Amino acid sequence: MEKAAVAINSEPLQAVLDGLEAAVYVADAHSGEILFANRAFQALHEFDAVGQILRGLVVPLPERGDYRADPRGVEASEAPCELFDGELLQPRTGRWYHVGEQAVLWVDGRVVRLGIATDITVRKRTAEIARQQEERIARTARLITMGEMASMLAHELNQPLSAIANYCNGCAARMQAGAAAAELLPAMRKAAAQAERAGKIIARIRAFVKKSEPRRRSTPVAAILEDALALVEIDARRRGIRLSVEVASGLPDVHADQIMIEQVLLNLTRNGFDAMNDAPDDARVLRVRARTRGERFVEIAVIDRGHGIGEEDMERLFQPFITTRDEGMGIGLTICRSIIEFHDGHLTAELNPEGGTIFTFTLPIEEAIRE
Repeated sequence: MEKAAVAINSEPLQAVLDGLEAAVYVADAHSGEILFANRAFQALHEFDAVGQILRGLVVPLPERGDYRADPRGVEASEAPCELFDGELLQPRTGRWYHVGEQAVLWVDGRVVRLGIATDITVRKRTAEIARQQEERIARTARLITMGEMASMLAHELNQPLSAIANYCNGCAARMQAGAAAAELLPAMRKAAAQAERAGKIIARIRAFVKKSEPRRRSTPVAAILEDALALVEIDARRRGIRLSVEVASGLPDVHADQIMIEQVLLNLTRNGFDAMNDAPDDARVLRVRARTRGERFVEIAVIDRGHGIGEEDMERLFQPFITTRDEGMGIGLTICRSIIEFHDGHLTAELNPEGGTIFTFTLPIEEAIRE
């Protein structure tokens, strides 16, 4: 069978293409037969690739359904047009490539696929290492936060545990006095309720600090707010701050990792508490507001009535190791922004017209993600 390849007759162009690190190939749009391959493409296969069938070689290709247009159906009048642009994993080698394909006209007038495959394995691995490092930093920040809140949490746990002890001692005394079982039932039920309350506190703490891979899934906003604010409610009572929660009715679920968003809320609310340390009693209110923003996002705002943030500090607010707190590390807001951006949202800060600061972040709506 006569070889169907058409050689590129321009030596300067051949030299340019052979000098590229990216693998460049041209394949027949209908049969997939390789008509041209530069030196980088040939080096990947260690044999003359021209005349071979493209699919099944080292350079990964998208599935048929992933093409913007089926290469086999592109007419000459439609070329040039983009067929695919994305990142693909080659399962056999474990290497990642950025692959771009276009339908163009070849030198003999037929429609061909011009492809460029760039090895991005190092970049992908570096990005994964950076993601893991950010996750470790975020978890460390959660542990630091829990350490700062340890005494308050101990006090909160002490209340239900003391109640359980009192109910149990009371039941024991009444049993010794000959009380009937029916008389003990109300006290035992109260003890069980207090045990359940203590268990929920411990469960929230354990879920917050445990190591886990980020898992974004459909999550009710009310559940995120309830668990996060339950952890700061103790601190709010101690400081004489009232929490005001405003959740719009019919709020859709968001696509989020609940624990990570709770970490953001915990950090923002505690910052708000600190900002209101010297505020008068009538201004010691922290508002947490949740509502939709457009058709694709839910907006959550943490609004304090504290001392506010100066213009200079506002400009560098999200930079690492910048803090206005004497004991602060300056990484809290940086981590918060990284978490929100990981969720394809945005975290911003602005001055509150009533005094104080408004921190606002967005999260994608679950249904919008599926569209």
